[in-house]
Amino acid sequence: MKNNVNVIDWSRQTIVLTGAAGGLGEALAEALSQRGARVVLVGRSAEKLDALATRLQQTSFVADMTQADDRQRLVQFLQRQESSLTGLINNAAVTHEGLFNEATETDIERVISTNLTAPVALTRQLLPLLKVQQGWVLHVGSVFGAIGFPGQVLYCASKFGLRGFTQALQRELKAHDACIMYAAPRAIKTSLNQGLLSQLNQRLKTPQDPPQQVALQLIKQIQRQKQIQTLGWPERLFVRLNGLWSELVSRSLRKTRDTLYQLIEENHHEKN
Repeated sequence: MKNNVNVIDWSRQTIVLTGAAGGLGEALAEALSQRGARVVLVGRSAEKLDALATRLQQTSFVADMTQADDRQRLVQFLQRQESSLTGLINNAAVTHEGLFNEATETDIERVISTNLTAPVALTRQLLPLLKVQQGWVLHVGSVFGAIGFPGQVLYCASKFGLRGFTQALQRELKAHDACIMYAAPRAIKTSLNQGLLSQLNQRLKTPQDPPQQVALQLIKQIQRQKQIQTLGWPERLFVRLNGLWSELVSRSLRKTRDTLYQLIEENHHEKN
């Protein structure tokens, strides 16, 4: 199935989408619904999730995927459904903005558990259901899963881990098992990229893609069963360079580091 075009019949798809109430999650939910897929919208905000489910005529499932009990509830819910599960999109993510030495134990736990532990655990629990249908999993990662970036240390750690998990699982599963995919978008115009990171992007004139545009690229990736893709230019080039000449990328990011420290100092002055 891998890398073939038009292998997906969306009308026969039943998909779990985590982080469905966020900017990219909502865009994905809309795009999948427009194509006739059945989508189980998973998230922690009952109000946003229920409103989205009503508008798209889909199913909402309010849960926190970092909690083992909630993941088990989701598995049991899916097992009771008439339609068999065919796809999983691990999209839920959080970040910590600012310097690593200002991060708390709570920040570390929140970012790693949401961005890495939860998708790894959920994938393990749902693989038996997906294997029956020769289904698929898409992990929504980031270009920061291949490029260490100042001000995003915890986020990078989680996304590097998710990329490594995806790659290893791809190489471990057999051809008739579920197809495992990884997508690496660059900055997206969502609430996740607000505050300090948004200021940094504006100061550096870093492009930010609309979530609807990113969602369409992810839909195409699923359609083609393409195992990995990096979105955006020159980000694709930076990912390749970082794998070959990391010192070159490090030098190019010194301006980013200096601008980050400058912004932090400016924000501190404004608060005081």
